[in-house]
Amino acid sequence: MKRECWLIEFNKEILDKKLIKSIEDIDNFYAISYSYQTTYWNYKVYLSNNSKNKIQNLVFKSKESENSLSTDLQIQNISFYDWLGENYKSFQPIEFDSFVFYADHIKENLKYKKNMVKLNSSDAFGSGSHPTTKGCIFSLDLLKKKVKPSNMLDIGCGSGVLSIYGALTWKAIPILGVDIDQISIIRSLKNSNQNKLKNKIKFELNDGYKILKYNNLNKFDIVVANIISSTLLNASKEISLKISKNGYLILSGILTKQVNKVLSAYQNFNLILEKKIIIDGWTTIIMKRNG
Repeated sequence: MKRECWLIEFNKEILDKKLIKSIEDIDNFYAISYSYQTTYWNYKVYLSNNSKNKIQNLVFKSKESENSLSTDLQIQNISFYDWLGENYKSFQPIEFDSFVFYADHIKENLKYKKNMVKLNSSDAFGSGSHPTTKGCIFSLDLLKKKVKPSNMLDIGCGSGVLSIYGALTWKAIPILGVDIDQISIIRSLKNSNQNKLKNKIKFELNDGYKILKYNNLNKFDIVVANIISSTLLNASKEISLKISKNGYLILSGILTKQVNKVLSAYQNFNLILEKKIIIDGWTTIIMKRNG
């Protein structure tokens, strides 16, 4: 007998991590997915019973509720629908030049002549499929051809996918991943452990990217920040201080219309533009410390 399951769907202009965390704390929570749809974020929440009012209240109370595109929440009973299986189908192996990311629900023997990276099946957003993550991976691929870094910092590590990519690309260097979300740290640790990288990557939970505001003597040859543009702007000074002499900065999570504003903020801190990568309306920026 299948478990009772209800799908509640709504849209917002932003990716609201505080709202996501509030929804994940609901007693009857099963899962949540979120995807960018050109001009807005689509959220799908899976619950063990009909809790539309509870979700609606959380949406209204969220700090960014004024950015909601619609107050209407769509709800349907999908208890007799294999929603988990369908979700798994959408998380197929994602192939890059030298790596393949695949979900841990895949049991068949995958045959790729590349580095295989296993990820938690619940982390479709951090699977490497989103344009912001792809932009970061393409940027790291470009840097590996010209840089031999001594360390790397991953700001907003999420599922740990970029830290893992860095650890497998530059096998001997220490990598630090930081995030403000405890669930992200737990997922990152799980993903790094199941790829046998337990002692090669350190993940730290921080409060408002506190890691960037102390110990500024600790510099990094590569800094990756795949976070929302407002945080990139607010933390531009702190992020810039973490980059070593002749080090590189990769910024992502930037809509194309926001690029000039973000570039201007970081150029104020002696960083020069090396390259822009545009994928489906999202821009990833590679910058270099000018001496």
